[in-house]
This record gives sequence, structure tokens and C-alpha cells, in this order.
Amino acid sequence: MNIRKIRLSVIGFALSLALPLTASAIQFETGKWEVKMQSVNPVTGQPINETSFECIEDKNFDPAQAMMEDGLCRIVDKQESNNSVRWKMLCGGGDMPTFSGAGSFISHGDSAEGEMHMVMTMGETTMEMRNNWSGRRVSAKCDGM
Repeated sequence: MNIRKIRLSVIGFALSLALPLTASAIQFETGKWEVKMQSVNPVTGQPINETSFECIEDKNFDPAQAMMEDGLCRIVDKQESNNSVRWKMLCGGGDMPTFSGAGSFISHGDSAEGEMHMVMTMGETTMEMRNNWSGRRVSAKCDGM
């Protein structure tokens, strides 16, 4: 099993949820965003702290549609209210183990934060992973990206 591949898939999913969902539910400012993710490696127990920069250009991005396109995850429940969203998902397949998760995300326009809890089962072994992330818009333009 490739823990890094799982972690990157989860981070990618989390980042996609950090993008604007729908214009009617969550409002984000477009531009260059700094996104920080904090987690703990479920195998070693070591902390994981990662920072990335994302270019958010589309206020009408739908992560549920994006996840269906790559075939890795599917949203089984999504509830949007004001500037927040909660979801449940099922993921896996191919060379990836199956896992399920739930999370929440809230936007303040030019900043946001969220969390996600995932459970992965591989044979008789079950691992849990919790991610917390925060984001802030650092520029109105995505120069250098």
C-alpha cells in the first residue's frame, strides 16, 4: 500500500473542496490562495504539515462533479448552508484501498477552514486519518502559478 498516494489523493480531495462550491451556497474570493493542511500519519504517528498554493478562478466549481470525473471518490451526502458545507464520501478502487470519510468546510470570503475524518480498511487492518486545513487568499491574481 502506498500511504503517500492515499495522502495525496485525500489532500487533493480536500483542496478541491476548498474551492468554491456553488454561487448560491459558498462565496470565495478568486485569486491565489495559501492552503495549509495538518494531519497525523496513521502508520507512524508523525505529524504532517503541508502548505500549498492554489489558483482559484471559478466561483462555480462543484467538487462532487470533479470527484466523479476522476473516479476515485463519490459524494454520498452533501449539505450546504450559508457559507458552509458538510459531506460524506466513499472512495477507492483500482490499486487504492477503499475508504470512507466525512468533513466540513466554512468560508469567510477571503479565508476558510475545514476538517475531514477518513477511515481506510485494508484486509483486517483499519486506519483512521483526520485532516484539518485552513486557507487564505494571498493575492487577487494567480501570478507565477
